[in-house]
Amino acid sequence: MATDGRARRLGAAAALILFSLLLGLPTPAAWAGGRRAGTVLAVDPQSRILVLDEFGANAERRALRVQVPPQAVVLLSQRNKDGRDLTDSFRESTITLSDIRPGDFVVVELSSDPDVARLVMVTLRGRAGS
Repeated sequence: MATDGRARRLGAAAALILFSLLLGLPTPAAWAGGRRAGTVLAVDPQSRILVLDEFGANAERRALRVQVPPQAVVLLSQRNKDGRDLTDSFRESTITLSDIRPGDFVVVELSSDPDVARLVMVTLRGRAGS
């Protein structure tokens, strides 16, 4: 019985240490290569800039400005009505930056530079989340 109590205390101590370490880590949004999402406020295909209305940390609304380089992948994701299971529920098709419109809801996957996109995916057309 004494060994069982000691094992529980050690397990609880290890969990507390792990939890403390996790609290000290930066949020995933701050990591390079992270994902951001929001409603498109503006798109400038000439300068390849995308401005999103996103909810950031603490549900704080802000405008996020992202550079979309020519080598970035830009996709439209649409529901596949004929999909049989999770593997074919959506279809992605390549589009251009000029195909993105204000009001579209997009997911942006960032490159190693947090201001530069490596992938932009339109997941909902229209006035999403405004």
